Amino acid sequence: MGITVEQAMKIGGLKACAVVAGHQGLERMLKVVTVMEVPDIVRWLKGGELLLTSLYPIKDDAEAQAGLVRNLAEKGISALAIKPHRFIDAIPSVILEEADSNDFPIIEIPEEVSYLDILGPVMNTVFHNKVVIQEDLEQAYKLLDEIKYNKDGDIDQLRKTLSYLTKYDVQLDTFVSYMHVPEHDLLVAPLTVEQKRELEMIQRPIHVNRWNEKEESDQDCLVAPVIIDGRLVGAITCIGVETGLMEVDLAILERGVTVLSMELMKKKALYELEQQYKSDFFRDLLFSPIQHKDTLLEKGDLFGFDVSLHYRFVTIQFSRSERDLESIAELVTRLEVAGSNIDPRIITGTVQNGLYMLYPTVNKSEDKVRHDFQLIHRELKKMTGREIYIGIGRSGEDIREIREGYEQSQQAVILGRSLFGNRDIIHYEELGFYRLLAEVRSVSEMKKFYGEGIGVLEEYDENHDLELVRTLTAYFHNNESMSKTAEDLFIHINTLKYRLQRIKSLTGLHVKNSEDKLILHIGLKIRDFIKYDYRF
Repeated sequence: MGITVEQAMKIGGLKACAVVAGHQGLERMLKVVTVMEVPDIVRWLKGGELLLTSLYPIKDDAEAQAGLVRNLAEKGISALAIKPHRFIDAIPSVILEEADSNDFPIIEIPEEVSYLDILGPVMNTVFHNKVVIQEDLEQAYKLLDEIKYNKDGDIDQLRKTLSYLTKYDVQLDTFVSYMHVPEHDLLVAPLTVEQKRELEMIQRPIHVNRWNEKEESDQDCLVAPVIIDGRLVGAITCIGVETGLMEVDLAILERGVTVLSMELMKKKALYELEQQYKSDFFRDLLFSPIQHKDTLLEKGDLFGFDVSLHYRFVTIQFSRSERDLESIAELVTRLEVAGSNIDPRIITGTVQNGLYMLYPTVNKSEDKVRHDFQLIHRELKKMTGREIYIGIGRSGEDIREIREGYEQSQQAVILGRSLFGNRDIIHYEELGFYRLLAEVRSVSEMKKFYGEGIGVLEEYDENHDLELVRTLTAYFHNNESMSKTAEDLFIHINTLKYRLQRIKSLTGLHVKNSEDKLILHIGLKIRDFIKYDYRF
């Protein structure tokens, strides 16, 4: 079963091709499309093939060219499609003459038409309207492998081919930033986090219900996972599969998974190389001498870096995963996916095993900025299953300010995460007085200031039961209300008065004196600060 060469000339890329010789043979039957890669290909052919070639193996051998046409005609091959322009300027006259003598069609492929433009549509037509049986499997593999070996890849062609071969609608999903499936190609709702985890754990096709917006109902789907290095990076879904596929269909689906895996691996290699360049860029941005600004801007231009976008530097921290810890590369991939969905101009990267983001703020309101970070946080948490903490620096209009934003975002996520335990997103401005402490460069002076006041009380509390530091903290927290402080501490008000008097006798500082009160208040802030600032 097949189609004639004449019928094939009305399909896909062949519509742009021309029959240049052997017109009397257009009724030859076409069953398979294949590519000529070696000079002795005739011995491997069975008959009924449309052979695609650039003539490279025999481009300088006129005798071999004439012999090829004779042998193909005798073997029952349907036609020879030649693509000149790359290795030959034009189809040799010896081929045209031999083809006319043997009523063997010669087809000229224009430069703009690829092999895949012919392979996919023609083979889909051949397979259409018949049940795929075991003897056809080899040909189906050839068709899928041609997509795999094409240097540019063609994911949409893969989807269409799998759909024709299995007789089901097919959807491809990818879960990595370096390959996206256009939204208009999505037929059913995205897989849930739970479904992805199940696929990653089982690592074989499973039946899943997925919502079909067009049908307004759940549909039974068979989803085959694409696993690389033990991680789920994509999936192929056959839609409307109420029971198991035929064995041959499962084999075709498995080969489709192999094709998609190889394409993703190629993209992954390029992506990881790009990430290495991006890490170098982040390192230069933060630590290289600013006098090399032109070189830095030229390097950043590769990633869309533009100081006029007024970036906010962002530090991302993750809690430990219940599973094995993901590598930094995997985490930055997830961060990149989440960020690009919000604003494609966002730049993500790593430096010294930290995850960072440059978020453009130009022409954005503060409400928009905060809303975007809420979305990024939600997406990251959903994608990783972890607790996510985001520290955000001030907007930077030049490289120096962006560097300051890096320090600010570090302080925000480290201090804010500790000081405001219930906060996941912390802007540097929200650190309040702690921002001033973060700017103090003399750690020894800060420690000395702390030791002369609150440090004395802490030392006393280690050997006594008065809890003077806790008492002073509660006193200021309650705006110096004696009754509320005593109530919070579950002590009598006279006990509170005694403790405050004891604080004065130990430190020489009175809570009713404004200057002394300020010193004690700052001392408490420093006490909180030095617990979490990395310099201590």
